[in-house]
Amino acid sequence: MSPKRSSPRDSRPLVGIAVDGASTFGRAVMRGAMQYINAQRRWEIFTALRGTFEVPSIHWPTCDGAIIAGAVAELVEKIRKNSGFAVSCSGASPVSDPAVVCLDDVLIGAMAAEHLMECRLQSFAYYGVYGMHSSNRYTGFSQTLANKGYSCVRCPVGFPGFFQNQQEHWPSLVAWLRSLPKPVGILTVDDAAAHDLAGACRSGDLGVPEHIAILGVNNDDLLCESASTPLSSVDCDFTRVGYGAARMLDRLMHGEKLSDAERHVRLAPVRIVKRQSTDVLAVDDPDVADALRYIREHACDPCSVDDVLRHVPTGRRRLERQFSRKLGYTPGMEILRVQIETAKQLLVHPELKLPEISRRCGFADAATFSRAFTRVTKTSPGVYRRRILPLSE
Repeated sequence: MSPKRSSPRDSRPLVGIAVDGASTFGRAVMRGAMQYINAQRRWEIFTALRGTFEVPSIHWPTCDGAIIAGAVAELVEKIRKNSGFAVSCSGASPVSDPAVVCLDDVLIGAMAAEHLMECRLQSFAYYGVYGMHSSNRYTGFSQTLANKGYSCVRCPVGFPGFFQNQQEHWPSLVAWLRSLPKPVGILTVDDAAAHDLAGACRSGDLGVPEHIAILGVNNDDLLCESASTPLSSVDCDFTRVGYGAARMLDRLMHGEKLSDAERHVRLAPVRIVKRQSTDVLAVDDPDVADALRYIREHACDPCSVDDVLRHVPTGRRRLERQFSRKLGYTPGMEILRVQIETAKQLLVHPELKLPEISRRCGFADAATFSRAFTRVTKTSPGVYRRRILPLSE
């Protein structure tokens, strides 16, 4: 039921929140919205926690504003008619939508491509459904690969959805998987599709990650950890979406005139959470493979090329020559790359200051770290942090 407005609260706006309470996405959006709302203590709240597969039958009151995440189309239409302002949290929102805070699906695909290329894979594919957010993830994935000279195969077997019979399509899916050159890195539209793909691989006796490296999206820990092989995933942190949607709605209800850029916010993904499904280094030179493993584990200790050579029984000139031949860059550049990637993960945490981040990443001081980060990423640590967390106070 909608809350009754008593006389002391007549001036408080009524805000409705409709999320898919069955999904990690919906719960995270709700959590982020409530972080903003509880800090303000200015709104009356009406909530609808519904699965996306349900036909909405709830009463939706006349609201001053609404936040929508994962609701079915019929409910979205009802909410918009009964709300003064509505902010959508869906990456499938059309350009004509007046207010959107969501994840940038193209950047999700790009981050996924970079991770699978870091695994030294040469073959790539995509498995998902046919829809706007899936297509955008595929676009970011395939374009990033193409920029490095790689191609991507899109699976002709569509993911039927997590709540459908998962095994009817497995024979066709396994046949497609067997047709791919191995090893292959596959991005899936989300963790549910990755979970499904891992099950199909197991049924077809296809090794994960030895033959097929699987990467999901959303970092749903229950799905990722319960798969036949624990799944690596792109961490999107949807609490930022909910927080940003509540903040945007607050501004709209206060009569602020927002620009198109302020009304259409797409957040970058946060990081890759690596689990067993992409724990592979597809390098056929054992010395290079051993060096890469050592660097990934010790780059932030910090370590130098001399440290690597004490672990890998080969000469500096040969190791550098093989790195250049197999990877296109030097061991020193790989050390720096791992340090910068670690810094990107730490910059997500606003409580960590630059001196602490530089120390954790193995740099002598914050100034050295800032120069190295800017040289590699073409942006400063501060600008990068604001891009990742643009909606924090």
